[in-house]
Amino acid sequence: MRPASCPAPRNETLDAVVSILGPRIEDGNLRAEIARCRARADQLVLAGREMSTAVAMAYAGDLFVLCTIERRWRRGEAARIVSKLALLVGLSADSVALQLFVGAVRAPQLHDLPPSVALETQLRLLLALAPVTEVSLWTKAQDGRAVCLIEDGSTTQTRRFRAVASLALEGVPAKSGSRGTILGVPVQRWETPWAALVARTPLESRDTVGTYLAEAAAAMSPVVERELVLDRSATRERSLVSASERRLGRLAFDLHDGALQHIAAFGADLFLVRRQLTELLPAESEALGVSRINDLEARIWELDRVLRELAHSLEPGSLVRRPLPRVISDEVAAFTERTGIPVQQRVTGDFIGMTVSQKIALIRVVQEALTNVREHANAAHVRIVITAGKGRVDARVEDDGIGFHVARTLLDGAQRGRLGLVGSSERVRLLGGRFDVRSQPGGPTTVSLSLPRWRPIGVEQAGDETAFPAHVAD
Repeated sequence: MRPASCPAPRNETLDAVVSILGPRIEDGNLRAEIARCRARADQLVLAGREMSTAVAMAYAGDLFVLCTIERRWRRGEAARIVSKLALLVGLSADSVALQLFVGAVRAPQLHDLPPSVALETQLRLLLALAPVTEVSLWTKAQDGRAVCLIEDGSTTQTRRFRAVASLALEGVPAKSGSRGTILGVPVQRWETPWAALVARTPLESRDTVGTYLAEAAAAMSPVVERELVLDRSATRERSLVSASERRLGRLAFDLHDGALQHIAAFGADLFLVRRQLTELLPAESEALGVSRINDLEARIWELDRVLRELAHSLEPGSLVRRPLPRVISDEVAAFTERTGIPVQQRVTGDFIGMTVSQKIALIRVVQEALTNVREHANAAHVRIVITAGKGRVDARVEDDGIGFHVARTLLDGAQRGRLGLVGSSERVRLLGGRFDVRSQPGGPTTVSLSLPRWRPIGVEQAGDETAFPAHVAD
């Protein structure tokens, strides 16, 4: 055994694992994740004071799942990698495939993904490493029918697949016919079937594929639990959103039908007064009087424009219909025009898959942060950074203003019924996200949030985007 004071050298076995996976891990987008995996493997070597097959396989599993998240494996590609790993660690290809699968299907990287993406990745791992040719995940609809959620294969929704899924949803492993090449196992939640994992296997592999399916089903259970937690939170949040956005929508209508109509009438009265002044005032006073009326009229129409922008920003339908980068850009332009404070903004990534609740929550947080800057911060500069990644959407609003005591200010605002940032925090929390306000007297102030990229499994991306405006337009 190596003395405790002698650290493990850089191990050539780990370098060989990287070499075996080859071009699949050369993607620049994976560089940071690969570095974290390597650091974990190096720590395991140091902890064990020697290289072991377990560490090599754990490292291979971490890298393998990263590659699987990026794209599916081509036919035979994974088998060649398994054969090379078997030669490296001195085990059979079957043993390496199983160990690689067991590690990859439970990899911690899957917990950073939306549940639907994690489940899809687990199905890809089955196809790559297990003796299966087609695989699908099923659940039970309200009418009791088996409904396919995720599939990979050309015949995964046939009657035989559906029949096996229906049996597995009753809580027992199932297979089709005497040949038994279609097998299904339940995915349990609190010892109750939530879904059915169904796969087609070659006849000669039907006795061994059950182990893979059982491991996959067990690994899917915590992913399913996270999906259900997010679903419950989103349901509560949608209820709050529908109520609060309806109030804001009514306020927008009240502005349009009330204050803006009064402004229009006032503008018409000023026009009449100006015409009357030209008739009543002596020539030497007429120019001064008309000039003052023109100034008042200009201020009236500027107020009209600002209130119309405000009414437009309060309408949830207008927020949802426009792309998120455009909404943020419009908010920034309006803020800078009113305050003269320059805003540096950077909005990057794909926001198409966000639900209506997520999109509105993010926009309202940005609006509330800019309102606080305008009313309280006395800032000279503002910076907004919004980034959409694979697993989450992050947003940060920073200002160089005078700052404040966070806890004292939020508590005082809540007690006085001003729930801006407090309400934003609750909205983000209900969506399974994190919300944070950091400040101190003298500044700076940072408002940040992180929302998981989540959409109910089986729901098309466009489905939620059109439902909300009709729901709140009453």
